Amino acid sequence: MKNKALRSVIVLAGLGVALFAAGCSENPPCNTDPSQVETARTAVQSAEQQVSSAQAELDQAKQQKSRLEAQIDGLPDTQAMEQKLEVLKKGSGR
Repeated sequence: MKNKALRSVIVLAGLGVALFAAGCSENPPCNTDPSQVETARTAVQSAEQQVSSAQAELDQAKQQKSRLEAQIDGLPDTQAMEQKLEVLKKGSGR
Protein backbone atom coordinates (compact mmCIF):
# COMPACT_ATOMS: atom_id res chain seq x y z
CA MET A 1 0.00 0.00 0.00
CA LYS A 2 2.78 2.45 0.92
CA ASN A 3 4.78 1.53 -2.18
CA LYS A 4 1.82 2.24 -4.44
CA ALA A 5 1.18 5.64 -2.86
CA LEU A 6 4.85 6.55 -3.01
CA ARG A 7 4.98 5.51 -6.65
CA SER A 8 1.94 7.70 -7.42
CA VAL A 9 3.52 10.71 -5.73
CA ILE A 10 6.76 10.21 -7.67
CA VAL A 11 4.88 9.92 -10.97
CA LEU A 12 2.90 13.10 -10.27
CA ALA A 13 6.07 14.96 -9.29
CA GLY A 14 7.76 13.77 -12.48
CA LEU A 15 4.83 14.99 -14.59
CA GLY A 16 4.96 18.35 -12.84
CA VAL A 17 8.67 18.71 -13.57
CA ALA A 18 8.14 17.69 -17.21
CA LEU A 19 5.40 20.28 -17.68
CA PHE A 20 7.52 22.97 -16.01
CA ALA A 21 10.52 22.15 -18.21
CA ALA A 22 8.39 22.26 -21.38
CA GLY A 23 7.40 25.87 -20.74
CA CYS A 24 4.22 27.73 -21.43
CA SER A 25 4.79 29.24 -24.86
CA GLU A 26 7.32 30.13 -27.51
CA ASN A 27 9.87 32.87 -26.97
CA PRO A 28 8.96 36.26 -28.43
CA PRO A 29 10.92 37.41 -31.50
CA CYS A 30 14.19 39.21 -30.83
CA ASN A 31 13.95 42.94 -31.52
CA THR A 32 17.68 43.67 -31.62
CA ASP A 33 19.15 46.17 -34.03
CA PRO A 34 21.83 44.59 -36.27
CA SER A 35 24.19 47.46 -35.45
CA GLN A 36 23.98 46.48 -31.76
CA VAL A 37 24.97 42.94 -32.68
CA GLU A 38 27.90 44.23 -34.74
CA THR A 39 28.98 46.53 -31.90
CA ALA A 40 28.88 43.61 -29.50
CA ARG A 41 30.96 41.49 -31.89
CA THR A 42 33.54 44.26 -32.15
CA ALA A 43 33.67 44.56 -28.36
CA VAL A 44 34.16 40.80 -28.04
CA GLN A 45 36.99 40.83 -30.58
CA SER A 46 38.65 43.69 -28.73
CA ALA A 47 38.31 41.86 -25.43
CA GLU A 48 39.77 38.69 -26.97
CA GLN A 49 42.78 40.68 -28.22
CA GLN A 50 43.26 42.17 -24.75
CA VAL A 51 43.12 38.70 -23.22
CA SER A 52 45.68 37.46 -25.75
CA SER A 53 47.96 40.40 -24.97
CA ALA A 54 47.58 39.88 -21.23
CA GLN A 55 48.37 36.18 -21.65
CA ALA A 56 51.56 37.04 -23.56
CA GLU A 57 52.58 39.49 -20.81
CA LEU A 58 51.87 36.85 -18.18
CA ASP A 59 54.02 34.32 -20.05
CA GLN A 60 56.88 36.85 -20.24
CA ALA A 61 56.55 37.60 -16.52
CA LYS A 62 56.66 33.89 -15.71
CA GLN A 63 59.83 33.49 -17.80
CA GLN A 64 61.41 36.48 -16.08
CA LYS A 65 60.47 35.07 -12.68
CA SER A 66 62.07 31.74 -13.58
CA ARG A 67 65.27 33.50 -14.69
CA LEU A 68 65.40 35.55 -11.50
CA GLU A 69 64.81 32.49 -9.34
CA ALA A 70 67.63 30.70 -11.16
CA GLN A 71 69.91 33.69 -10.49
CA ILE A 72 68.93 33.70 -6.82
CA ASP A 73 69.66 29.99 -6.55
CA GLY A 74 73.08 30.64 -8.09
CA LEU A 75 74.02 33.25 -5.48
CA PRO A 76 76.34 32.10 -2.71
CA ASP A 77 75.02 31.43 0.77
CA THR A 78 74.91 34.53 3.00
CA GLN A 79 76.43 32.73 5.96
CA ALA A 80 79.34 31.45 3.88
CA MET A 81 79.97 34.96 2.54
CA GLU A 82 79.97 36.40 6.08
CA GLN A 83 82.51 33.78 7.18
CA LYS A 84 84.78 34.67 4.25
CA LEU A 85 84.46 38.34 5.14
CA GLU A 86 85.48 37.64 8.72
CA VAL A 87 88.52 35.70 7.51
CA LEU A 88 89.49 38.57 5.24
CA LYS A 89 89.04 41.11 8.03
CA LYS A 90 91.28 39.09 10.35
CA GLY A 91 93.91 38.72 7.64
CA SER A 92 94.01 42.47 6.96
CA GLY A 93 94.66 43.34 10.61
CA ARG A 94 91.36 45.04 11.37
